[in-house]
Amino acid sequence: MTALLKVKGLKKHFRVVRQNGFRAIRETVHAVDGVDLEIGMGETLGVVGESGCGKSTVGRTILRLLEPTEGTVLWQGERLDTLRGEALRHIRRDIGIVFQDPFAALDPRMLVGDIITEPLKAHKMVTSRTERQEKARELLTTVGLRPEFASRYPHEFSGGQRQRIGIARAISTNPKLLVLDEPISALDISIRAQILNLLEDLQTERGISYLFIAHDLSVVRHICHRVAVMYLGVIVEQASSDTLFGSPLHPYTQALLSAVPVADPVIRKERVLLEGDVPSPVHIPSGCRFRTRCPLAQERCAQETPLLRELDSEHWVACHFAEK
Repeated sequence: MTALLKVKGLKKHFRVVRQNGFRAIRETVHAVDGVDLEIGMGETLGVVGESGCGKSTVGRTILRLLEPTEGTVLWQGERLDTLRGEALRHIRRDIGIVFQDPFAALDPRMLVGDIITEPLKAHKMVTSRTERQEKARELLTTVGLRPEFASRYPHEFSGGQRQRIGIARAISTNPKLLVLDEPISALDISIRAQILNLLEDLQTERGISYLFIAHDLSVVRHICHRVAVMYLGVIVEQASSDTLFGSPLHPYTQALLSAVPVADPVIRKERVLLEGDVPSPVHIPSGCRFRTRCPLAQERCAQETPLLRELDSEHWVACHFAEK
């Protein structure tokens, strides 16, 4: 597999101020705390986990919408995390993003055609108003919308249509990678399959790679080639989709998968119930971050931080007791 993107030791910490009476207490939120990822050409890598685990922060930090605290981001062998100015702007032609909320992602004061072609204008990929209009109509047709929609405003469309407009904008510069930040979670269930099919068709036609951020594991299994499971800012398991769903090894992954509903009422799944709440990203537990909720936790788990170790060529687990 030819690596398009390599992420090594990525961290993103936020400094916050908490008021305690008359005292201002400064704290650090460890949103992302040492993430390693790799995405190949034409591949879809899924990132899953509970809300607040750092999934969206990973995507935005890779794109440099948030500045990384530490770590290395390599884009086709070039350091993306250190680029500035024109060099960074040039790279952004090749990397796009589709946001979670289609109602907030589009400027309500702009025509749809202008929204879609704004990246082309910013990167000077079109030279005239006529060329922008032609490109807008072409992109609308590509994502399954009527070309005359270019002259309308976002409020005239449904959520699914707005997400198609967002996808049209994201692919306007012919990117090699798209960060999909929960692109279907805000849509009706009847529309989700249509958007997923559109994304799969675009990947087949254009060879786009996806970083697919989601919490719906059934969707991840359908669209992703590989899956990384995040918990409290770190990756605890990473494997091919078939391997992860067929034989999950980390206790947290097993608990997540046990909660996925099964359509057949005859089949009864054994639920893995976790006790307690997710610890605060300000006060990280010592050792294994999952130990405060883990049914397998022992004394060793509080003293040693488990590394993401390779069990075979495509299965990595951060747990002292996980074995093939």
